[in-house]
Parts: sequence; structure tokens; C-alpha cells
Amino acid sequence: MSFENLKGYRTGYGESIDNPLSSGAFKNIADRNGMQSRMAKLRNTYRWADGSVIDFSKRGSTMGKSGMVDQYILENPKTKETLILVVDPYKTDSTYHIPKGLIALTKDILAKEIAPYLNMIDEINKSADAFANEKEQISSVSNFIAMNIGITPFIDRENIIKVMTDTQASNDLKSYLFGIYIIDKFYALGKNLPDPKAFALTKMKDSFHKFQKLHPEVKSGNIKINLNE
Repeated sequence: MSFENLKGYRTGYGESIDNPLSSGAFKNIADRNGMQSRMAKLRNTYRWADGSVIDFSKRGSTMGKSGMVDQYILENPKTKETLILVVDPYKTDSTYHIPKGLIALTKDILAKEIAPYLNMIDEINKSADAFANEKEQISSVSNFIAMNIGITPFIDRENIIKVMTDTQASNDLKSYLFGIYIIDKFYALGKNLPDPKAFALTKMKDSFHKFQKLHPEVKSGNIKINLNE
């Protein structure tokens, strides 16, 4: 979730166009997954000193030494402290540092932030009919993952490709199973379970078996065969 090779505080880092933090988000603009991943790293590497999440929504641009750089106006929601973080999205740093006024995201802070979503996934998995009753909850968790980490790290092609490409199955069913796989892999990682891929696959199979009993009228194509291979 965080920038690679992150070190401690460095004077002036990210404070001026001469010394920007280089996120690399636009280093290859054709790679949308890469862009989303680098932007997620920017959001997830740092927190305010009190552990509060940073709002990166206020952004402007200006000319730097070798091209355009972004200037994020960051406001602490509790203290109302404001600072400007200068970011070069076209380059990457070999070593990342902590800008003045911020701290690095820690495991304890992260655990508190994701706890409500892990609890939500517990409730989804316990639901008598998650397909019918938990779509909003699944969407909420999926959106959190997409915005803060990105969906790509949770996709294991070998486990879901045959399900997602089954032309005889309902699109609603395929979307449901895809969402279940993503959130349960996130759950396994958040809980430090030994094999997140296997856990997510088992949960997807369990969800499908429950779905079949409750919704036999929905077209499931060859998913039963593909999930039991």
C-alpha cells in the first residue's frame, strides 16, 4: 500500500518545486492500473501526526524545474493546519521520505482504519442471502478497496477467469462472485491469514453454493463445473 524504500523525515522533502516528492503516477499514462496504484501509494503512505487520513482532493499544478508538478493543499481535519505538498507525478524516487508535518502509515493505524470493513465482510459472509441482501455492503467495501488500494492486487486470474468469462451465466451473478472474491481476499490479508488466495476462492465457492439453493431461477451457466475443477 505504501511507497517502496520509505525512510524517515528529510528536511524540505515535498516542500518546493526544487525538492518534490516524485510519485511516478503519470510516468506511463497508458498504464491506468499503474497510475491508480501509484496514486493509492501517495494516499496510503502518509498520515497526519495524529493518525488522521489525509485528503488529497485539493490539487493544483505549476511549472517545476523540468516540467509540471502538482501542489496538494492538505488540511488537517482536526487542527485545521494546512500545508502544501509538492509532487512530481512524472518521476519516481529511489528512496522516499516523510514530509514535514506528516508521519508514515503504521500497522496500528491501518488496522484501525480497515477494522470497520473487516467487520462488514464478516456480516456479509454470515448473511443468509448475501446476493439479495448485501449488495450495498459489498459495493461499499469494494469501493473502499478500489479508492485506497486498487482492485488489481486482489485479482487472481487463475481463480476467477472461467467464472467471469462464462457467457451462459447471469452478469449479476458473475459480478456478485467477483465482488465476494475481492473482499474476501482483502479480508484474508487484513487478518494475516496464511493463504489469502485459497481463502478467497473457498469463500467464492461457498457463496455460489448458497446462491444456487436460494436462487435456482438465475442462470449460472457452467460456473458450478468451473468452480469444482
